[in-house]
Amino acid sequence: MGLIADLQPLNFKEEKEKFLNNPTFNPQFKYMRIFSDQDLTKHGLPNHQYIELAEKIIEKTFSLFSNKDISENRGRLLDQETVSKQLKTFLKKYGLSEKFSIIWSEEFVSRASVNPTAIKLRLPCSIYEGDLEGLIYHELGTHVLRRTNYEQQPWFRKKRKNGFSEYLKTEEGLAVLHALYPRKYPFAYLAALNFIATIKAQEESFLEVWQFLHHYLDDNERAFNMAFKKKRGLTDTSLPGGFTKDYVYFEGFVENTKFLIENDFPIKELYFGKLSSKDIDKAIEMNPNFEPLLPDFYTDNPEQYKQRVLEIARENFLI
Repeated sequence: MGLIADLQPLNFKEEKEKFLNNPTFNPQFKYMRIFSDQDLTKHGLPNHQYIELAEKIIEKTFSLFSNKDISENRGRLLDQETVSKQLKTFLKKYGLSEKFSIIWSEEFVSRASVNPTAIKLRLPCSIYEGDLEGLIYHELGTHVLRRTNYEQQPWFRKKRKNGFSEYLKTEEGLAVLHALYPRKYPFAYLAALNFIATIKAQEESFLEVWQFLHHYLDDNERAFNMAFKKKRGLTDTSLPGGFTKDYVYFEGFVENTKFLIENDFPIKELYFGKLSSKDIDKAIEMNPNFEPLLPDFYTDNPEQYKQRVLEIARENFLI
């Protein structure tokens, strides 16, 4: 099993239920194995230079909207069947219906994620009408298409051998940007909250991280799930530390949005596969005639895409 699977506690449901009934203590998780500091910081540590920017985005969002406003803007809660139908429509459009299955389970920590053969969604369904298009742009329009293109490259599963860089910031940063693309109010406040919470988790307890998130989200369960992702890997969550991966979403969003603007929007090149923006030239050199699958929210109107990215950048203090 991989690290992410190992980081799922054996007693997750029990501790979650206890906490939601009485959110005053630090959960005690049991795992199949012990995790080292190297495991938990595999993706590095957050860059504190982004704290001020994250705080500005959070402050702007919650000065304009109350928790009630944000909840109402999300629209109605969708059912499993409706979400599955929309995902299948996207997959069919790109000829990927046979390649990716759609799996729902109460065991999943993340609301949605993608692996090489499946789109995984957490039960009970927590996807709202206002979230769905952004989720599709994030998971399918970014992760699925980049994954599909990657599998056709001569450097598929040979990235280390060919000197390719770590790609996660580009991957998740682009996905966060694309999740904001269809939103009426494209503030990256969730990525910013996750970033600040990741920093807090390195210094504070689970309960303190949960209280920080709950202040903004006003949703016990949602705050629990987000706090858990920062503190997972620790048996005693009163201790500082935890899994640091979630910082890459915000840092990646900032760095890749700026990269797009400063380099005349090389979307085609970024979709050569699961690669870092640093390795675009190398990817082109190795497969110069490759024509990647590209998302229709770009191909339908590239100029509109550019203007929308600029608008998102302005709204989030990036330009």
